[in-house]
Amino acid sequence: MEPGSVENLCIVYQSRDFLVVNKHWDVRIDSKTWRETLTLQKQLRHRFPELADPDTCYGFRFCHQLDFSTSGALCVALNKAAAGSAYRCFKERRVTKAYLALVRPGPGARPGEPDNHQPCHRQEQHGGSDPHHVHRGHPGL
Repeated sequence: MEPGSVENLCIVYQSRDFLVVNKHWDVRIDSKTWRETLTLQKQLRHRFPELADPDTCYGFRFCHQLDFSTSGALCVALNKAAAGSAYRCFKERRVTKAYLALVRPGPGARPGEPDNHQPCHRQEQHGGSDPHHVHRGHPGL
């Protein structure tokens, strides 16, 4: 994957209420400091200046967080009502996040040897009775 830039924001889903983007690895979501050269906030302002809301601290309503070094789907609410709906889903634990780590052979691996490393799965359960169920969305979202 190429390094993040202000131009390479990947849109996964867009509706009148939500925008889901694929946050790039090593990109912060937002920042109030001028030192941050690239943030998701800047990418969104560059691509969707008309969607920025001056009534919010960062111009956008991020429904959840992803760590700086983590890439993946991140949901942005485009209005106050949508943000409230997403907040309630997280609060009532109707949302599940699932993580997949792809591990490459370490420094001791020899060229030509089969890759015996398996993907590592981590799941955060936010509701529901089946710990193996991954909730793919909520009708209200």
